[in-house]
Amino acid sequence: MRLAWAFFKRDALIALSYRMAFGAQFIGKLSLLMLFFFLSKTIGDRPLPILARYGGDFLAFLLIGIALSDCVLLSLTSFAMQVREAQTTGTLEATLMSPVRLPVILFFSSLWDYFMSAAGFAFYLGAGAALFGLKFAHFHFGVALSLFILTVLCFAGVGILWAGIVLLVKRGEAVRTVGGFVMVIMSGVFFPLSLMPQWVQSAARLIPLTDALEGMRLALMQGYDFGQLSGIFIRLIFFAIVFLILGVSGFNSAVRIGKEMGSLTQY
Repeated sequence: MRLAWAFFKRDALIALSYRMAFGAQFIGKLSLLMLFFFLSKTIGDRPLPILARYGGDFLAFLLIGIALSDCVLLSLTSFAMQVREAQTTGTLEATLMSPVRLPVILFFSSLWDYFMSAAGFAFYLGAGAALFGLKFAHFHFGVALSLFILTVLCFAGVGILWAGIVLLVKRGEAVRTVGGFVMVIMSGVFFPLSLMPQWVQSAARLIPLTDALEGMRLALMQGYDFGQLSGIFIRLIFFAIVFLILGVSGFNSAVRIGKEMGSLTQY
């Protein structure tokens, strides 16, 4: 725990030292929120029948989707970026010699980013409620926080696995971008999954973000509790365990292969 705090404090001090960049993050989110608001106005103020399951509010539906997908995209980029930075700056070998395993270092080094992702999520919801009158029925903090943490754990495993791939192939931004785009579209970030063809809906159930979005929207927009979302929690816990095991084992295998090939420090 002390080590995790040390990494978090280091990254917080670095981020807060660049005050303009730090504040610009929230200005950007506010600008995006205003864009969503006017987009929702073009659709109209009446509840949409297609969103009846979630209360019919398109702006709230879209806002939750964008806010939660930010966390997912962070997982897909953060770990791989740390590996590339360590390779290009020549610190990877020294890091590998540390008594702390590299996947743990990668995760601890992302704690500040995840904290900011959670803060961004809260900012979207708070600003939406304060400025545009969004109402979240019977908001249950524990349910929302649990869903957010499980989403982080699911995609942390995927991100660590991707970092292992980057460790070996060095580049892969195009594949990651295409994969992230397909995942965001299929999981229903921008529109309900029911609009998709049946085969897409079936495939989307294999993506943890689909369940995470469903649970978060029902919790925030309809006031669902732990009992009503038990099926979603069970699936997300399963995804988190499987992906974390695959991610860490895959990354360790990539490190071993890189050592055997002598390619860890090549970039």
